[in-house]
Amino acid sequence: MIIRERRREGKKEIRLKASLKCVFAVISIFLIVLFIRPVLSEYYAPIPAIKETGLLQACRITHEDAKYHSLLGYLYYSLRNKSGTEKAIDRYLLSLQRNPTDACTWVAVARAYRDSGMWEHAEHAMRKAVYMNKNSPSLMWESGVFFLLGDKAAEATRSLQSYIRMVPDDQENVYSLFYSMKVEPLYIIENLIPRDYAFYKRYFNFLTTNKLLNESREVWKRMAFFNPERSTYLGYCNFVIETGEMTEARTLWDDFVGRFGTGVTGKPFIIWNGDFELPIENGGFDWRVGKADGVKVFIDKDIRRTGYTSLSANFDGKHNPGVYLAEQIVPVESGQEYKVIGYVKTENVTTKNGIFLEVTGYRCGPFIKRTDSVTGTNLWEIMEVEFTVPDNCKVIKIGIGRERSEKLDNKISGDVWIDSISMIPIKS
Repeated sequence: MIIRERRREGKKEIRLKASLKCVFAVISIFLIVLFIRPVLSEYYAPIPAIKETGLLQACRITHEDAKYHSLLGYLYYSLRNKSGTEKAIDRYLLSLQRNPTDACTWVAVARAYRDSGMWEHAEHAMRKAVYMNKNSPSLMWESGVFFLLGDKAAEATRSLQSYIRMVPDDQENVYSLFYSMKVEPLYIIENLIPRDYAFYKRYFNFLTTNKLLNESREVWKRMAFFNPERSTYLGYCNFVIETGEMTEARTLWDDFVGRFGTGVTGKPFIIWNGDFELPIENGGFDWRVGKADGVKVFIDKDIRRTGYTSLSANFDGKHNPGVYLAEQIVPVESGQEYKVIGYVKTENVTTKNGIFLEVTGYRCGPFIKRTDSVTGTNLWEIMEVEFTVPDNCKVIKIGIGRERSEKLDNKISGDVWIDSISMIPIKS
């Protein structure tokens, strides 16, 4: 009995071992197929040297792998002919059947459909691509351009708004793209620009840089809600002055003065800050102080003709600058006669080219009126210029400066103080 039992157990053990060998054999075959097939596919279709025959062989070996169908589509599309594009579309679709989440292949088939004139299919494919990868800046850019070319402004705007949020440093390229496609400026403001001051300001700077006054007005209204900083306010005033819209510029200047407390808002003036009592803004309708090697311009609280301060300049005697110590833009009436009066104090100013007071036309036909230059040492010498504004001129520039000398002894030294600059109409 004991012998029979042992024989039965031995037979069971033999059958179990045979079964395990079969299982191991099946698993081994499966693993070989699983790992060897992709290796064979890579062998037939190495990425650096893709060829059609190799890709076709790879597709046959691993027909379920989306990659090789997609690569074959790229290969056919690169032929740039009708037949190649049609074959590319077929392969892209096969790839997407196997991996419908591949945004790159959706973009590729969208391009192929577009080139075949199948715009509805192309737009559908591009929408799929955007849905699959909304966080890709490059995809947002490409889809934005794609939809703009297809006259789908709303979808282009969504993509490109996402793009400028992700890549804010590239905003100007987006704005240039919209302008090149003749998109209405108001549409850009309403739909493309995020409701954020930083984006409004960047778009505003784009508009002013490109001299787009009308468009900038609407953006300025939006920005005003955020209380623009001093430099932006002053910069916009400068821009409007440069366009020649003086009434609008004066309104901006009055707003600037009232907002930042630099003077009495609404107070009539011809020359602003002629006594140099207020901080110099270097823009708008205030003085713009010049810079040059060898000269230092500053406000002097110790020496002045009236009030509490004067404008002063020191020349170091080592340079020969041609410089305006200060200039101011002044709106005037065409045909009107005016007189500009100023006072200058000098101390040991060398060379024959000293300090002058000058009036010139601004954005109009050339005219110039200038006093004789003041040199040496003088105690508040008056400087006067009378002139009639030409018929084609509505703005002038008043300047106090020094002209560069062509003589051998041309290095200017000494100190200058300027005060009490005013302008009055002589007759109406």
